[in-house]
Amino acid sequence: MTASAYAVYDGDELRDTVSAPVAGGRREVLIGVDGMHCAACVGRIRKLLAEDCADPRISLTSRTLEFRFDPDQTQLSSVLERLDRAGFKPQVLAQDRGLNAMVGERRDALARIGVAVLCAMQVMMLAWPSYTDGGVIDPRIDQLLRWSQWVVATPAVFYAGRPFLRGAWHAISARSLNMDVPVALSILIAYGASVWRTLAGSGETYFDTATMFVMFLLIGRFLESRTRALAGERLRRLAGSRQLTAQRETAAGIETVPISVLQAGERIVVGPGESVPVDGVLLDTAAELDEALLTGESRAVVHHAGERLLAGSLNLGQSPLRLTAEGVGAATWLAQITHLLQRAQTERPRFQILADRLAGVFILAVLVLASAGAALWWHAGIDHALSVALAVLVASCPCALSLAVPAAIAAAGSRLAAIGVLAARPQVLARLPAVDTVLFDKTGTLTMGELSISEVTVQADVERDTCLALAAALERGLTHPIARAFSAVPSRLFALEQIQEVGRGVKGRIDGQDYRLGALAASAPEAQDGSTLVALHRGEQCLATFRLSSTIRPDAEATLDALRAQGIAIELLTGDADAPAQDLARQLGIERVRARQTPEQKLARLRELQSQGHVVLAVGDGINDAPFLAAADVSCAMPRGAALTQSRADLLLVGDSLAALAPARRIATLADRRVRQNIAWAVIYNLAVLPLALGGVLLPWMAALGMSLSSLLVVGNALRLGAADRVLGSVSHSGESPLTEVCA
Repeated sequence: MTASAYAVYDGDELRDTVSAPVAGGRREVLIGVDGMHCAACVGRIRKLLAEDCADPRISLTSRTLEFRFDPDQTQLSSVLERLDRAGFKPQVLAQDRGLNAMVGERRDALARIGVAVLCAMQVMMLAWPSYTDGGVIDPRIDQLLRWSQWVVATPAVFYAGRPFLRGAWHAISARSLNMDVPVALSILIAYGASVWRTLAGSGETYFDTATMFVMFLLIGRFLESRTRALAGERLRRLAGSRQLTAQRETAAGIETVPISVLQAGERIVVGPGESVPVDGVLLDTAAELDEALLTGESRAVVHHAGERLLAGSLNLGQSPLRLTAEGVGAATWLAQITHLLQRAQTERPRFQILADRLAGVFILAVLVLASAGAALWWHAGIDHALSVALAVLVASCPCALSLAVPAAIAAAGSRLAAIGVLAARPQVLARLPAVDTVLFDKTGTLTMGELSISEVTVQADVERDTCLALAAALERGLTHPIARAFSAVPSRLFALEQIQEVGRGVKGRIDGQDYRLGALAASAPEAQDGSTLVALHRGEQCLATFRLSSTIRPDAEATLDALRAQGIAIELLTGDADAPAQDLARQLGIERVRARQTPEQKLARLRELQSQGHVVLAVGDGINDAPFLAAADVSCAMPRGAALTQSRADLLLVGDSLAALAPARRIATLADRRVRQNIAWAVIYNLAVLPLALGGVLLPWMAALGMSLSSLLVVGNALRLGAADRVLGSVSHSGESPLTEVCA
């Protein structure tokens, strides 16, 4: 990209798309950096940014750079030009405000937990003399302890406990009840009564009860959101890679503009290796594109003048292609798939609807019991009635219940991370054990998504290695899938006058002789097993033929066998042609195969299975897989797949291996068992302590202490999943978790 082309990122059209506002009037931007290979490169980039950019965060593993700059003093284009001149090609990534907000919320939650823990510990130390009977405390010392507890408890209640107070206020304002209402009521009653008695100079205070409440409930909520936060950190980089600019051809020349300003009928230029920004009609004679991300087709697709190109396709040619914009913005095929995805996601499962209905009934019952307890003991005095009501609220407060599920989810998430699986949505652990059918995509899922040389047939008196070296020299430097198949072949030969011919192959001159690598003949039929056949010619003489096939993942067969051993049915749905689909199914023993499937057809097949009572796990990687992944009972995305697909998946395979699928289901089964145990304990505990609280036997501080011990028991039971390595079967473990890079 030329220096002037970077200026488009300084305009108002892209400012909020590529950067996010932060404190001090600065903006934060995330870019990908090509050409960064080692620690020395990282050091060079730091020096380049030292003048204008604050707090640069450079990830060598993900090839990303994040920094903050002052737009009043520094233009983003000047930073990008500086990196470009230094040999680092910058790619500006779109900011996802939702995920950025998630990161901020996590930091805020940690700060609130820190305040709550510190305050709760100090309040309990100050209140300890009141826990023992028979001791005599000087009234002045006692009053000093009360005022000290008040001072320390105030930030815990109104800063750390603000999420509960705010949630309760919003619920009451909307004339509804949620779990925050009894929590906030307990906190405010304990705090308010304690303030009143502190000012009065007599009576029991409950500052310890209020602070312990806040502390344990904050920890519970943080554990619940932890897995989602880890997913957000990864998706922040994956979902931001969409193209933001396009090259528009005008009478004055070619200019770089934001995609948002493109109009139908305008001419667009797409450079080699770049993606098509909009749907349009091809103007050139022919063009070769990679559409695997959209259709699942693993081979390059040749388009001719007048044919429609889809946004998201990759230009594989050596020269730019031109097209007339036809569908822009929401009118692109990519946008229509996204709409289908969003519609599928809006459908809520029945158990969620039932849980929402029961929540209000449970909360109302808690409030009624607390009121009944106060009324029952009103004759004994207002102090005793208040103590009973508060003990009932504390005892029946869903602290252990709130930890029962998230604690098990967090422990299971840690175990899944150790085998290379990221649970992006905690509820997946409840659905995964019930899965009885798995729908697999082909390209990039069961196969590696790349072609490899499976067979070499020498046709002349030339050594096999020589033929491979000649072919590798001809394909060197090209980005075509066939070229990538030869990239691993060692070759000291160099091709001059290298020319790529659309639909025919590549030709060049090596050691003074003309060579060509391409199709066997113009009318050569497709191989019956779905592989690609190419021939190496010297002049008119055929030297060798090469059979190129999609490489089956090394762990695919073992994974399918492990799933079948658990009684799970396997089915293949692919957008690829019938021949390669059937060949793959034959090799992996898959009996049910559907080829050339559109996103709508995949979704229809999924709905058909669900209507028959099956619980379906869908595994895919392309954008065309996103709708049926969103509608599946459980969805799983591959690590190299489309960001759209990954952002909607329940599970992400971050280790680029299918081997973790079967163990993941076993871990989910154990997690489901822990959840049931935790819920059973929480219910039994509440049923046991409620009569004691209503009978006036259980004091508020005792109820708070019992609630704390119950919560710790729930967490400890959930953490037993950490000792469940026996469920991992044949999954290998390395010294580091596959998520080490993600979470770094």
